[in-house]
Amino acid sequence: MAAVSQKIVIPLASLLAITSAAAATYAFGLPPFERRGDISASDVCASLGSSPTVVPALKGSLPTEPDYRFDDRRSGGDITSQSSDYTADCLVWGEESLLLSARTEMMLTATGTSTQADPSEVRSWSTAAVDVPESRLTSFDAGTKGVTAARKAAVLVPCASPGHIPGGTYSLSVVVDVRGHGEDSDESGSRQDLIDLVVSAARFSHAKAKCDLPSELPGGEDMRRPASG
Repeated sequence: MAAVSQKIVIPLASLLAITSAAAATYAFGLPPFERRGDISASDVCASLGSSPTVVPALKGSLPTEPDYRFDDRRSGGDITSQSSDYTADCLVWGEESLLLSARTEMMLTATGTSTQADPSEVRSWSTAAVDVPESRLTSFDAGTKGVTAARKAAVLVPCASPGHIPGGTYSLSVVVDVRGHGEDSDESGSRQDLIDLVVSAARFSHAKAKCDLPSELPGGEDMRRPASG
């Protein structure tokens, strides 16, 4: 019996040693158990909007890092100032590198009195926004035009009708660019995360810029009062 007991004790001791080592590896965030930093709503850039989809979308899109830092930058006036210099930028950093950028800017999309964006302008914008050929774009229904490509999503949103800003009709161009995918995200899930982020950011800026044209964004009524934050 003593020999049998000894044979059992040795494997158990080895198993305990392996378990302890694995626990220590996880606790210190060493590969393959890299610790993922937490993201809460209070951390997120205001310019990404207040949609309840934002935090889950960030978690689904961003690569695993032990810590995330958010840098929110907004400048320029709303359309009542007759200026087209409105911009909003959200930058998400990991320990050493930029992980995500969300850029919003005003652009002229039609001259004269038409409130509809020029189709040629929209087509040029869609390929330039995500920096891929038209054949590699996937469209989604939002704003004047919504497109996705690998790790990028963009939406063009109607903003200022003629007479508010010199030149004609202006739209908001919103582009989200993620430098990597979340480890647990599949391709379709990551695409939906990108769409959720770009639509929420567009809705925020549509309100912040006091746009008078309907946003044509899904998931809620147009907000034409100033956004908080």
